Amino acid sequence: MRIAVGVDAGGTSTVAVASRDGVAGDLSVAEPGNASSRGVDAAIEAVVRAIDGALAGDRPGSIAVGAAGAGRETVAEFVREALLTHYPGAAVAVSDDARIALRAGAPDGDGIVLIAGTGSIAYAEIGEKHVRVGGHGYAIDDAGSGFWIGSAAARLLVRAYDGRVPFDATAEALATALGTTDALQVLDRVYRDGPPVATLAALAPEVIRLADAGERSAVKIVQAAALELGDLVRAVVKAAGGAGRDLPIVFAGGLLSSNSLLTFLLETRIANELPSAYVVKHPPAPCFGALALAERSIA
Repeated sequence: MRIAVGVDAGGTSTVAVASRDGVAGDLSVAEPGNASSRGVDAAIEAVVRAIDGALAGDRPGSIAVGAAGAGRETVAEFVREALLTHYPGAAVAVSDDARIALRAGAPDGDGIVLIAGTGSIAYAEIGEKHVRVGGHGYAIDDAGSGFWIGSAAARLLVRAYDGRVPFDATAEALATALGTTDALQVLDRVYRDGPPVATLAALAPEVIRLADAGERSAVKIVQAAALELGDLVRAVVKAAGGAGRDLPIVFAGGLLSSNSLLTFLLETRIANELPSAYVVKHPPAPCFGALALAERSIA
């Protein structure tokens, strides 16, 4: 029996799925497996726990893991060596989470993925080229991401409290979401729990909802986010030599998981600038992209 395992080691949880002769089983969920935030040892423990749950006592022929932080070769190799020790005889591959997100929506061949969640990145595999654009973290880039949108929303709110812009319906909704009545409370709410990434990213769905309802200030933020995300796609297509090619562009990440003004603007730009490309929306969970990679290695 051919047994393959795909793993998505993310910052919220680690999810594994095993297939037996090509038939996928149930998902196995464990603790977060992000080596950057939890440390490599804790991440490996979570990955092993998720894999063991998916295997239910079977021996794997191949394992593919996608993990945030595994774009760094030292992290990827450490995780790979540890898994080879746990599962001797198995073929083990470790890549970053962008690759498995691509392969969830486009299991084979050339393709591009645009991920917009808390952070943002575009990744392409075209021929022998594997190209990443963006994904540099909230302190440097992550343009168009949930954090980026939330940051723009918080700036709008404090400016409204200061009287520099009108206190409109968007500012009112953001104040309610944060539970604030003045600018100092916004600062306290954003910074009191350490790095503000999660707090600000949590505002993004509300901004998108307001934009969908036509609230002007929210629309401007979403338009700017769409422009940034579209630039990621344009840049990765150019760098990977994909212009004019019939390519799937997979939409992944929480901000692109449902139809909205943001996805409409992105799809419109892609249709205008890359008429040969086509968008793949609502792909399977990333662990199935990892599973596709694992199955390919024992096919």
